[in-house]
Amino acid sequence: MISNKHKIVHLKTYLLPDDFLSDSQGFEDEVIIRYYTTSNNTTKNKIILNRNMVSLVIKGNKTVVYPEETAIVKENELVILSAGNILTSEIIADETEFSSIILYFNNEILNRFLSKYDDLSKKKQVHKPFLIYQQDVYLNQFVKSLLALLDSAPPLSPAVKLLKLEEFFLYLYQIDSEKLHSFKILSAVEDDFKIRKVIERHIRTPAVVEEIAFLCNMSTSAFKRKFQSLYGTSPQKWLAEQRLQLASELLKTRTEIPSQVYYKVGYKNHSSFSAAFRQYFGQTPSAYQTKQVDVLR
Repeated sequence: MISNKHKIVHLKTYLLPDDFLSDSQGFEDEVIIRYYTTSNNTTKNKIILNRNMVSLVIKGNKTVVYPEETAIVKENELVILSAGNILTSEIIADETEFSSIILYFNNEILNRFLSKYDDLSKKKQVHKPFLIYQQDVYLNQFVKSLLALLDSAPPLSPAVKLLKLEEFFLYLYQIDSEKLHSFKILSAVEDDFKIRKVIERHIRTPAVVEEIAFLCNMSTSAFKRKFQSLYGTSPQKWLAEQRLQLASELLKTRTEIPSQVYYKVGYKNHSSFSAAFRQYFGQTPSAYQTKQVDVLR
């Protein structure tokens, strides 16, 4: 009996992998491996994927709808799905159930892997929200090995799960490196867009770099490197400049009070805001406002 089994039988919105995990099930692990089965035909389950997902279909057929494209995955095929909002349908044909092995992983793992084997790929510039492969003899054996591991005790360690995912990626890379690289390119584009949105959303809040990195699901060091590549400067400097520029725009009006502007631009207190403003503009917020209002008269 496989211990890591769960069923979805009611149609609703699912947040994956979160909805089927608890703290004791390795939620914090970089790689999550599950056995999934349902005895019902399902149509257009609303799925919010917080991580990328591999589905190795064992029985039945699966349809996955993205905004721009639809994937039809048949028995003994596998699909790699990028994180995001999707609709899924699972069809039971002659079998009594739909079943698959699922692996969840984030962009950082795939990017680390592709960076390690970067010389093997020509980096074809094709964007794919999903990739479909036929399960050959090797991949069939890979599925059996995962089933055996999931059915064993104790639970799989994070190191073993990461090793199995890397084994999977390396085999696909050997088959067609450009195809796997096309998934990375889309992930990188989505990551950049997400990071920009998170950063710019927090200009007006007192969030610090470590907190913003956390919201981007990145370590602080990785976030700083990514920020440098996107903005050409450090996050601390960029945030300070953006907040002070915003403050200067607010102070150009008579309706704003200098002693109250600070919290609107992400500073925790007036004294630190005044010191930063004076260093950047060469005058206090009050003096700056007086000068700007006089100019506009």
